Amino acid sequence: MTPRPLRRPRATRPTRAAAALLLFLVAACTRHKGDDAPRVEFLLSAGDSTYWVENRGTGVKLRGSPMVIARVENRFMELYVVDEDRSFENALFIGQRLYQRDLITGDSIAIFRDTLVPRLAERYERRNPEARRLEPDEDPVNEPANSASAEVSVLAVHGPFLSLEHHVDTAGTGDDAWHMTRHVVLDLRTGTPVGLTDILGAEAAGSVIARGRTLFRETIDSVRRDRRPNAQRAAQSLNRFRFDPTSFSLVAPNGTLMVAFSAPGQGTGGEGFVLPLRPLPVQEPAWWTNAREALPSTTREREEHWQRAGYTVRAVYDTASPVRLTLVDSGGREFPVGTLTAPVHRIYWLDSPPIDRVQRNALTRAFNEAALYDAAARTAHSSVSPGRREGSTVATSGLLVAREMTRIR
Repeated sequence: MTPRPLRRPRATRPTRAAAALLLFLVAACTRHKGDDAPRVEFLLSAGDSTYWVENRGTGVKLRGSPMVIARVENRFMELYVVDEDRSFENALFIGQRLYQRDLITGDSIAIFRDTLVPRLAERYERRNPEARRLEPDEDPVNEPANSASAEVSVLAVHGPFLSLEHHVDTAGTGDDAWHMTRHVVLDLRTGTPVGLTDILGAEAAGSVIARGRTLFRETIDSVRRDRRPNAQRAAQSLNRFRFDPTSFSLVAPNGTLMVAFSAPGQGTGGEGFVLPLRPLPVQEPAWWTNAREALPSTTREREEHWQRAGYTVRAVYDTASPVRLTLVDSGGREFPVGTLTAPVHRIYWLDSPPIDRVQRNALTRAFNEAALYDAAARTAHSSVSPGRREGSTVATSGLLVAREMTRIR
């Protein structure tokens, strides 16, 4: 199977090629002197990239790679997306699959697949039996009469649970653009979608779902009572949203586990996005103790700290410059690490307890391979064999909301 550049003219979805180039220029491999800096080793996740920071007594080194890594039961997994191209000469159909690759074995499994775009492609083929399917090296016409494309974006990773957004855009000749968006949580240990009962237990799940329903009604009523013009325009879309207890994500502001319900939408305008609800705090389950270690110990305005025995990792955010990362020893001395192009999501500690040789070799191999990844997304016709790494880094995004509702909240 020969991968080829993604042929997807979607103006509403920004390209990540420029960001990938900036990543290599800023943090491909930097090193800072300071033999007296704290001995450290950790992986840091920021945006669509992972950074390896270490000091073994010869100075602090920072190496960045355009890949997303998760730690599942002390094993590192890479998350990546493969585009599934089912296009015809005059119709563009590109779905997406999310894969999880074990860095030690190299085996990949699909943990989420868009099924809507393949179904639309099959329907198009039934209705247009004369339509010719494109070969791998062919491009469609400049302005195809029909198009449907999916995007899978990672919202957050907390311990073994991954929150993602599934979005689909479609368009046809003479028709308004149609959209669909929903949020899903996957268990990376099993590679399957899970509900709140699996995450929190039956009693806690029932309580937070009831609170979510109430919050949804309150949010809808609040928008309808608002007499401002933009609120009234938003109110026209409200009937297209329904509370769905399976559409949610996990968030952790200031290290507190919360559930963020998002009413899924589908339609031709803003109703094709999600209506996000205010995150609800929940009783923290047993698995959260380990997951919490990857999050900041303290959060201040424009600043986050990860406290460890003998040192602190400090991230400083400034709207006029990239994220500045430093190490602070027990005496308060600061040692620069480097600058990042995106906020820090989580840190996986490699020094306490130290990783073994097998894991170190697997990480080294993954970072070396990632340096060769094409910044553009790649496509696959029908399927990707397990163990093969053909795809793009996972898009990382915030919540998409109905535009008018965003303005009035």
